[in-house]
Amino acid sequence: MLSFTAAAVVIVPGPDQALLLQTSAASGRPAAVRTAGGVVLGIALWGIASVVGLSALLVNDSVAFRVVSVVGAAYLIWLGIMALRSAISAASAAPKHDDRGRTGFFLRGLLVNCLNPKIGLFYLAILPQFLPASATSSVGDELMLFAIYVTVSALWLFGFAFAAGSLHPILNRPRVRRSLDSVVGVILLGLGVMALVGV
Repeated sequence: MLSFTAAAVVIVPGPDQALLLQTSAASGRPAAVRTAGGVVLGIALWGIASVVGLSALLVNDSVAFRVVSVVGAAYLIWLGIMALRSAISAASAAPKHDDRGRTGFFLRGLLVNCLNPKIGLFYLAILPQFLPASATSSVGDELMLFAIYVTVSALWLFGFAFAAGSLHPILNRPRVRRSLDSVVGVILLGLGVMALVGV
């Protein structure tokens, strides 16, 4: 049941998948896999924060929650603008290879999730529903649920990055790349604005 729920959550299109798709088009499979690694680490860090109680502290501190939300929304908006700029510049020239280095791609994926407090809310609101009802839940139970969710997320995200990266020769064609950058840019910009409005 939890595996199904976790799969349903991570498969729903969002900034993670949009970022991985754009990275696959611009830089190929290795870069997409590194980005996925950063995304998964971000999910894991929120899980650890939830287990030790930091997520609850953040959620209960309205100021801190808003600060993280605003910074995260601003980062998505910035990524969206960069994608749209890439689409516009590609209209007059061949698409350029996005070479950020191993650390750059990893950090971009990490920041997208570390600056998204809604992941912490998921751990606090959804996962506890799967804890044993007959007894007080232990840290071990929470860690088990956390491990299941992170595992399902990792399988999906790395699989998505690997598959999308395999399509790099097609996705990096000028016309396809421009269209993809435009769509991804609008998605990221829209998600950022929606998150900012909802703060």
